[in-house]
Amino acid sequence: MKNIVKGTLFVAFASSVLFSGCKKSFLEEPKPATAVSAVDVFATEAGVRANLSGMYRVLRTQYGSSTDVWGIASVNLAREAKGLDVGLPDGNWYNFDYLQDNREPTFRRVSFTWNFFYDFINASNVVIDGVEKGNLSATAKAQFLSEARAFRAWCYFELVREFAHSYSENPNGPGLPIYTTPTTAATTGNPRSKIGEVYKLILSDLEYAAANSGTSRGIKDVINKDVVNGLLARVYLEMGMVDNSYLTKAIAAAQVARASYPLTVSELSTTMTSDFSAKKEVMWGFPQAADQTTYYGTPSAFWGTSGTGYFNFFVDPNFVAQFSATDVRTSKFVTPAGATYVGIKKYKTTKFGTTTNFTDFLVMMRSPEMYLIEAEAKARLNDPTAGSVLFAVQKNRDASAVASGNTGTALINEILLERRKELFGEIGIGFLDIKRCNLPFSRSNGHVVSAQLSFPANSNRLTLKIPQAEFDSNKALTVADQNQ
Repeated sequence: MKNIVKGTLFVAFASSVLFSGCKKSFLEEPKPATAVSAVDVFATEAGVRANLSGMYRVLRTQYGSSTDVWGIASVNLAREAKGLDVGLPDGNWYNFDYLQDNREPTFRRVSFTWNFFYDFINASNVVIDGVEKGNLSATAKAQFLSEARAFRAWCYFELVREFAHSYSENPNGPGLPIYTTPTTAATTGNPRSKIGEVYKLILSDLEYAAANSGTSRGIKDVINKDVVNGLLARVYLEMGMVDNSYLTKAIAAAQVARASYPLTVSELSTTMTSDFSAKKEVMWGFPQAADQTTYYGTPSAFWGTSGTGYFNFFVDPNFVAQFSATDVRTSKFVTPAGATYVGIKKYKTTKFGTTTNFTDFLVMMRSPEMYLIEAEAKARLNDPTAGSVLFAVQKNRDASAVASGNTGTALINEILLERRKELFGEIGIGFLDIKRCNLPFSRSNGHVVSAQLSFPANSNRLTLKIPQAEFDSNKALTVADQNQ
């Protein structure tokens, strides 16, 4: 919900601030660097791994004190609410995001998103600094630096897509303050860099990680080479809207990223958030345990149809109509008896299961996205194989599917729709694609009247304002630096 946030929070807390507020249930977890001597932590591979494990743990757990700002799940749920396909006819949590009215500099959504990712950027910088200064072997250093730099790149990518206009609109537009070394409460702050400079750092980190990281890992929450290539594919696709050479790189990165994660339609018969350790399509995600969870902030508390939760996320019936009757994904849409609004059925989805003990698995990346990145990049390059890559996903999901034969703009639009259909509810892809592709925003009659919003491409309403607390703390910023 939209509340004014009081107090001042600096752009990037020192790692001691980030982790000292962890709930007691995390005390038994591997301690991050600032819980013990940094020299001791970075002296051994086990110490560095423990610190990184602590970062992953905090990333997926309760971060704030409100249900709509509880970790990475809240970032994705807010983006879903800001898109075209999710309806909140009964209001409740995320309603102001849904109404595109949650971007002012004193609002909780703004402060949470900014501080959340900058906290982890600083935590990444602490690891990078410690590993570079430590005495680990060259091989171990390269591995840990790859993981920490990829983590940092991902955070900057998420931030720049929220707090700046799209790369494709203007790479020279105002981006973010950049920090590549650890900060403290005494750090005076950096000015906004250009969007292109932020992407330059993101690419530097990810390309280093792609060259130096490995594929082995314990569980799928760890960023490995496959995830790095998946992130590169996302970033290259974004930059390819301006420079076609990046589209070629997006194709290559997507193919490498998905190589070990085949399309597996049988996995769609279960819920997306069931144990994904054996799911072949899942490339990256975060498990939750009953005693270490976001509780009412967890996805099924909003998407679910039974159990415990708010259950206030519904599906635009016009979006449901885009799925064929023989598409396996169609079976995930249900209509609770007698539930209607504005004369239209209230559709729900069982894609994310039902709430029992708030232990949903948080899926962050799946291989179908990589196919669709390849398809879109090829379509924008007028590659005649683009349609067949798209059809590989469509045919896997619907045995009765027939290739459209579309080319050009019609094919690109078909791919963008398929991205919404395949990744619905997961990472806010519909909202993000509107910004990335400089598309107008328009909701139809599948939403309540107050949410039937329309505004032109590149509208300021798609970009969050910088928190007022950042201006209070960062003297390198002026009033002119605020987003409009």
